Amino acid sequence: MTDLALAAASTPAEDAPAAAPRPARSLRLRILAVVAAIDVACCLAAVAVTVFNAREATRVEIAASLELAEPFVRETLLRLQRDVGRVRSIEDVQLTLPGMRHVRISVLDASGALVAAREPEPLRAHGEDDAPEWFAGLIASAPERREIPVVINGEAAGSVVIHGEASDEVAEVWEDLVSLAVLFAILNVLALAIFAVALGRVLAPLGALAEGLSELERRKLDRRLPTPPSLELAALAERFNALADALAAERATNARLSRRMVTLQDDERRQIANELHDELGPCLFGLRANLASLERDATAPAARDRVRSMIEISERLSDANRRLLRRLRPMALGEAPLADVLAGLIADFERHHPERTFTLASDGLADGYGEAIDLTVYRCVQEGVTNALRHGDGSLIEVSVAIGDDDQGDPAIVLRVKDDGDGVPEKTPPGFGLVGLGERLQALGGRFRLEGAPGGGATLAVTVPLDGATPRGGRRP
Repeated sequence: MTDLALAAASTPAEDAPAAAPRPARSLRLRILAVVAAIDVACCLAAVAVTVFNAREATRVEIAASLELAEPFVRETLLRLQRDVGRVRSIEDVQLTLPGMRHVRISVLDASGALVAAREPEPLRAHGEDDAPEWFAGLIASAPERREIPVVINGEAAGSVVIHGEASDEVAEVWEDLVSLAVLFAILNVLALAIFAVALGRVLAPLGALAEGLSELERRKLDRRLPTPPSLELAALAERFNALADALAAERATNARLSRRMVTLQDDERRQIANELHDELGPCLFGLRANLASLERDATAPAARDRVRSMIEISERLSDANRRLLRRLRPMALGEAPLADVLAGLIADFERHHPERTFTLASDGLADGYGEAIDLTVYRCVQEGVTNALRHGDGSLIEVSVAIGDDDQGDPAIVLRVKDDGDGVPEKTPPGFGLVGLGERLQALGGRFRLEGAPGGGATLAVTVPLDGATPRGGRRP
């Protein structure tokens, strides 16, 4: 069945839709990515504002601590200077200086060397929630210092330097920022998860729309979408349903026109066949009869030879007329049951090819299903067996015709012609017979395909819908 390969592929019902390129990411993931990016941008903006405010607050806090510590240190030094004998050297000064928050008080001698230092009062243990150095560099401003000279016994003994110390303030800001970041991360993960679920529900109609479009591509025009609550998606669903209705109407119109065209062609062929049978057939028969009479009455040998030659020509014309009638339309079609007509066709093949084995299974068929369907089934069997004989090179040809279902579950005649030959070679051009058969099946809404067997052989599978057909001599499918 070499003619089947590309002819089956050329029928529109068997054309495989081109695979559309799939996007790298789904729309849902893209929206979630955009929301997450906006969320991260807002988080960075919040961090920047927090750092700026914390830097300004730290600067104000340190300045306030310096303003508070400076008069207190000056007052302490004045009391020491009035209390003669209490402090004998610069080393005794640090014993009288208090510890204060956010300031470090250092005592220097006359040469500027560090004598002692009073560290600020810690709010927490050292190392507990200490801020990283890079964060301390962001928060802490340039260190400030105030220097107060120290005079002992009327001589300059050194100085007391007050330094601003922002470590505690930076640690507080870092602790608050870490707590807020953890809370923010937890809340945002929960919010994104809830948003993803809600977004999936909102975008679910898009999945139904894509599935519906795929079904339209597969010529399933009965799919309709429910109206989603979203206004924009509801408009898409309404347009989809309107498109499906329009395509279904156009398909029904095309089917009616195609069926009408096939019916007109069959009617024209039937009329031509009837005219050939009723007009040309009797004329040829009468011509043969008269020639036979002339042959009997002729006495001259030359006349007999000419009459015999004319008889042979008339017989060839009669044979050509019968073949033309069978090609146009089997005369028994519509008069005898369809199963009997198919049995006669198979018997004719058996007479011409006694070396092959033929089987026919046609149980359950009605007497007929209308001119177009009956003739289509007859031509399918004829073309399938002819191709199996011509190209299959097998010994067994099995034909089965039965009532079944098409791809949509509607009643149809399912026909199979199977051989045990060489199978289907690749890149075989389609024959004219199968191309015409495919066009006829398409007009009736049917299809055919080639099914090759791994061990050899091939099967022509044909589906002829019975949409609206009224069986003759049987119940309606």
